[in-house]
Amino acid sequence: MMPPADQIYDPGQGAKKHLTDTSDDFLAIGPALQIMQLNVEGLSASKREVISSIAESRKIDVICLEETHVDVDKTNRFSIAAFDLLAYSLHTKYGRATYFRDNISL
Repeated sequence: MMPPADQIYDPGQGAKKHLTDTSDDFLAIGPALQIMQLNVEGLSASKREVISSIAESRKIDVICLEETHVDVDKTNRFSIAAFDLLAYSLHTKYGRATYFRDNISL
């Protein structure tokens, strides 16, 4: 038997609070950092374009990619428009890459 609707915990309910809400000892000190993580199963030029488009529309600040399948150290294989490559790991089957928005204030 299900509990009454008013007693069901909704984990997303707390996320609806405004960032400047100081109740519950919460203090927002700045804007939230938007991070996108994807398992790309190979990093092709077309996938980089789609990732760039999604990152632009969602106002993403950091992109973390896994399973890039890039084993050759060529800069153009890692380029994503409007992002700087922070770190990467080459591997034929695995591989990782981390980017941050080129206009982000660190």
